[in-house]
Amino acid sequence: MVRKSLTLPSKRTTLGSACAAAAILAAFWSNQFISDSTRSRSSEDKSVTPENYECKPHNYTTEIVSVDPLLIYINGFLREEEADLLVELGTPSLASSEIYINNQKVASNTRTSRSAGLPPSSPLVSCILKRALSFLGPALPSPSPSPNQNQIPNQNPLALFGTPQIVQYGPGEHFSTHHDWYDSPQVLRDGSMGEGRWWFNRWGSFFVYLDEGVEGGETWFPHVDVSSSPSSLGDYDGELGDGNRKWVRGLDEKGGKGGVGGTGGTKFLPSEGNALFWVNLHSNGTGDERVVHAGMEVRGGRKTAMNIWPRVYYGSGGGGR
Repeated sequence: MVRKSLTLPSKRTTLGSACAAAAILAAFWSNQFISDSTRSRSSEDKSVTPENYECKPHNYTTEIVSVDPLLIYINGFLREEEADLLVELGTPSLASSEIYINNQKVASNTRTSRSAGLPPSSPLVSCILKRALSFLGPALPSPSPSPNQNQIPNQNPLALFGTPQIVQYGPGEHFSTHHDWYDSPQVLRDGSMGEGRWWFNRWGSFFVYLDEGVEGGETWFPHVDVSSSPSSLGDYDGELGDGNRKWVRGLDEKGGKGGVGGTGGTKFLPSEGNALFWVNLHSNGTGDERVVHAGMEVRGGRKTAMNIWPRVYYGSGGGGR
């Protein structure tokens, strides 16, 4: 079994450390100002493409929705231009989405959407990944070599994310309740960690909204209840500056397709450029069932989003078994 050869992260990469680091980051960025000009595509050069995109400094604000489990709402994580260009880049490659069952990718009626990988080598995608890396700072676990590995290999820091993904839902489509982590860590096959054998899992998740004007399509966390979290906001429903809600308590009595919907928890409404970040794993490397979530049925319009999965690596060293 894969798990027998794993070296789990040290105490420095526990969930508590991640919460503390991310909370500090959130507190810092929550005081930053976002210029309205960064959200206006009309003022940008229409000749800009994903291939010639120039990465620019960008500020955003954050709100800690829940401390334990850690879930952060990021306002303005992307510029409007970046969201539009990501859709332009990824749409031609979209294909029917699949899920993992027994470590195999299979089609399923629990996930009725289209998805595709986004090339990390793209200047646009690289810019977004660098922003995500900066957001995480010291909270992101360092690769954990086994005792017979002398050092952690030098690798591109962006390899800590793997390949990001674009996903798109049309009317009637949804993703039933699921988790982002793998049931057992996956073997790394691209050689990005150098010599030895390495496994990885999805330590955290960014879910970045790329479309506006979606009806339905909320991201539902049934076990994250804002009104009872340590960072309680009482009965507050998050609102955008224009009065539109960002999240609401999950009080949908009707439910939805594929078991999507129901009562309790918190639902996040799609809003272009905004994002969610959460931690998937406990400090011992097992999945945190409290962050299972669902993509509720889209009732109108189109919902497009970007998945970024920060990784934790485990090494066996010695060139494999």
